[in-house]
Amino acid sequence: MKHNMFRYLLILIGVVVLWNTIIIKPLKIFAVFLHELGHSLMALLFGYGISAFSVSFNESGYTVVQSRGWFSTFMIANGGYLGSVMFALLILYLKRTSFKNFILGTLAIIFITVTVRFSGFSFALAYAIFFAVFVLLLYMFQKEKLNDWVIDILGVSSAAYAVYDTFVDTILLQLNEHFGFTEGWKSQGMTDAVQLARMTHIPAIIWGIIWFVLALLAINSALMGKSRR
Repeated sequence: MKHNMFRYLLILIGVVVLWNTIIIKPLKIFAVFLHELGHSLMALLFGYGISAFSVSFNESGYTVVQSRGWFSTFMIANGGYLGSVMFALLILYLKRTSFKNFILGTLAIIFITVTVRFSGFSFALAYAIFFAVFVLLLYMFQKEKLNDWVIDILGVSSAAYAVYDTFVDTILLQLNEHFGFTEGWKSQGMTDAVQLARMTHIPAIIWGIIWFVLALLAINSALMGKSRR
């Protein structure tokens, strides 16, 4: 158990140190995929599904959804940040089950299916193909320890990115737009927090804080729960 916690800490330190390097770029894009899949899942559960799905090299993304009304839109807007955290934790949880050997293959199939259906010929599709080829090569090596490391890196880095994204691109961004600490740093288009603020009249920064706290609590609960077991 201590070995696993040490591995998580080692991965987290590595991600933080290499955060602004090209090495972490594929992991950040993977986390954006999870974010947009969170929106997509909520659209399937509470709306009429999605009509477009996009992820870009600059780590931005969007999902064009078909909503059923106010509550449907509310759930879909929350699905991005909360869904990305839940997907990251689900990856780490499934690694401790008999489904471990199917996690990466399942993700590759989901990525390919969604991008072929809703992205067309795009960067998102190219990344999905790259990820699928990577997973195929990994399976060909048949190295269980290597497979374990890859799953842990994807899970931990995605959880870390979700926490970072809620704090920097939501909380700090809203503070900067109100107080003007840094010129030129403004949100690009309609963000999830801004959409929820317009729907509920609760400031966007409050939604950012809610997501940030829930993400920290979820990650702490998962790791501490694992330690107790």
